[in-house]
Amino acid sequence: MLSSSFALGLASSIALFSSSSFAVSPVAVETIEQARLDSALSVHGTLYGKQDVKLTSSVAGRLTFVATPGQYVSKNDVLAKIDLLPLQLNKAKQEVMLERAKINLTFQKQELARLNRLAKTNSAAATQVDQAQNLHDLTLTDIKLAEIELKVIEDQLSRAILKAPFSGVVSERFERAGSEINRAQPVVSLVDINNLEVRLYVPVKYLKYLSLGNELQLSSGQLDDPQQALAIVTAVIPATDPRAQSFEVRADIATDEAQSWASGQLVDVVVPLSSNTEELIVSRDALILRQQGVHIVKIQDDNTALHVPVIVGKGQGNKVAIRAKDLGILNVGDRIAIRGAETLAQGQEVEIQPAL
Repeated sequence: MLSSSFALGLASSIALFSSSSFAVSPVAVETIEQARLDSALSVHGTLYGKQDVKLTSSVAGRLTFVATPGQYVSKNDVLAKIDLLPLQLNKAKQEVMLERAKINLTFQKQELARLNRLAKTNSAAATQVDQAQNLHDLTLTDIKLAEIELKVIEDQLSRAILKAPFSGVVSERFERAGSEINRAQPVVSLVDINNLEVRLYVPVKYLKYLSLGNELQLSSGQLDDPQQALAIVTAVIPATDPRAQSFEVRADIATDEAQSWASGQLVDVVVPLSSNTEELIVSRDALILRQQGVHIVKIQDDNTALHVPVIVGKGQGNKVAIRAKDLGILNVGDRIAIRGAETLAQGQEVEIQPAL
C-alpha cells in the first residue's frame, strides 16, 4: 500500500516537473532590421600650430636683439640678430684677399706672355715657361676660392639676422640680447596661430571609419557655454603603438575660427563612426549578457527559442549592430525576443505577446 502511494506521488512530481519545464512562455519580439548605423566616439585632442617651430641660430656670435615672448610678428619680421661686426670685418678681409689675387693674376699673365715671347727666340727655357704657367693657374684658383669664401661670408651675414618664416606669435625665448651662442643653438619658439590643427589618438579598431575630409566637432570650455568649431581631417596615420593600440589623426580648424583657440589647448573631439555598409540592427533589449558571452534569442517559425551567440558592434541610441558568430543564422526580418527571453531554454515554445 505504501509502495503504490509512493509511486503515485513520484509520477505526479515528474508530470508537474515536465509541465513546468516545457511551459509556453510569453515573449515580446521585434524583427531584425538592416541599415547603416551612425554613432560617435568622444576622445580628447590637443591643438598645435601646423608650422610651430623652434628656431635656432645659423651662426655663432653675440646676440644683439631677441624678440620678446607674446610678440606677434609677420612673415620675414626680425626675431633675433647676431653682432655683424666680426662677419663684416671678415668680409672686408676677404675682399682685400680677392683684390690681391687679381693683382697677382695680372702680373702672372704679363710674366707668362713675356716668357712665351722669349721662348720663341730660344731666350727662355721651357721649364721657365712651365713654371710661369703653373703660377698663373694657381692664381686663378686662388681667385675662385676667394670668391667662394666671400659668398660664404655673405650667406653668414644674411643668416645672422633670424627672420620669421611665417606670421605668428613668439611663445618662448631661450636666450637674451648679449648672450654668446653657438651655431644650431635654440633662440626662440614661434607658434603658428593662424593655422591650427587638432591631433588626437583613436583606438585602432575604428581605423576603417576615418578618412581624409571627415568632419570632426571640437568643443572646450564651460559645459553650459562651450566654444565649438569644426575641423576637417587632413591626415590619418595608420601606425599604432603596441601598448596603446591607437593611431594618430590630424585635422585642420577653419582659419576664421582658429583665433578663438590656443596652441597646446586640450579639446573634446567627437569622431563620427559612420559606415558605408548596412548592418543587422536589433534593440539593445534583445542582448542577453552571460559570462560566456553575448547572445540573443531568435524565435523560429514554430515559435520555439533558438539561442544565437553574437558579436556586438557600434550602437546608436537604443539600437545596436550585431553579427552572428555562425554566419547565416540571422537574417533581416527574423523575430528576436526583446522581453521574456532571459529564462528561455533552447527549443522552448513561446507565445508571442504584443510589444508595449
